[in-house]
Amino acid sequence: MSRLSSHCNVYNTCLRIIRNKGYKLRLEGELDEEEMIIPESLLWFAEKGEYDFLAANPIELLGLVSIHEHVEPKVDKPYWWTVPGDDIRDELYEQAFPDDENEDQQ
Repeated sequence: MSRLSSHCNVYNTCLRIIRNKGYKLRLEGELDEEEMIIPESLLWFAEKGEYDFLAANPIELLGLVSIHEHVEPKVDKPYWWTVPGDDIRDELYEQAFPDDENEDQQ
């Protein structure tokens, strides 16, 4: 089985995918007193049409762009990114941390 994980060596691939989809990319951040980039300050942006996406890294940015392309919102309204359905996040938490195991550790 091949594995891909979240790591900075994937950033350029994500940025190439986003740019190839027609998004304008931008990076903002801060410098310290020695004019060195403060990595925690970096904000990655992708813009296309009336939508602007902001993330802490290019992997997250690609995820946000993918949500937009999946949902294809016609109108900018609150929570346009919501996909109706089951609460999969809670389901996975319950699978990973069953109640009987959590009770033993309390």
